[in-house]
Amino acid sequence: MFIGVYNIPNLVSLLGLVLSLMSCFLSYNNYLNLAIICFMYAGLCDMFDGFLARKKEMNDEDKLFGIQLDSIVDVVSFGVAPAMIAFHIGFTTFIDYLILIFYVCCAAMRLAYFNVHGTKSDGKRKYYTGLPVTFSAMIFPFVYITSFWGNDLLYNNLVRLTFITISILFILRIPVPKLGGLFYVLAPFVTLFLTFFWLYIK
Repeated sequence: MFIGVYNIPNLVSLLGLVLSLMSCFLSYNNYLNLAIICFMYAGLCDMFDGFLARKKEMNDEDKLFGIQLDSIVDVVSFGVAPAMIAFHIGFTTFIDYLILIFYVCCAAMRLAYFNVHGTKSDGKRKYYTGLPVTFSAMIFPFVYITSFWGNDLLYNNLVRLTFITISILFILRIPVPKLGGLFYVLAPFVTLFLTFFWLYIK
């Protein structure tokens, strides 16, 4: 009746999309703490949708659909959403526009590259080529904590430098080790810790 493939991994991907959109809406309404929390959990969704997909038996068509859906969601979650959060925080100069546009374009390029080349892996590869876009969900929440240092100039320049650096790492042809095993245990605990921070310390 409906087009698409409906399974647990794809629903988790869509949950990540919902959370990233909520982060945009919340940042627009000046709820920065809640926006960052939603952004972090979108990162967890992206991490575990792949994990769940690898555990589920699927035919080639379902696998391909999941890969395409995941990349489309990632463009919003880790390309557009971080840019919108920064924009709503107040990074609205002409230079900021250029930096944020560059960031989103690099994220899109990284995801397109993965769709073409990453899916051809034989499963033995121990690294990614270029920084995966999901890493932004682990980096930016820590960068925004520096706003508590009280030095606005340092904070603003650090955020800008982080966007530029991550953008370049997205498209730089460098090997980035794959994370797995213990990381799947540590990441949720780190996210819970940061959730507590942004809810009760901010």
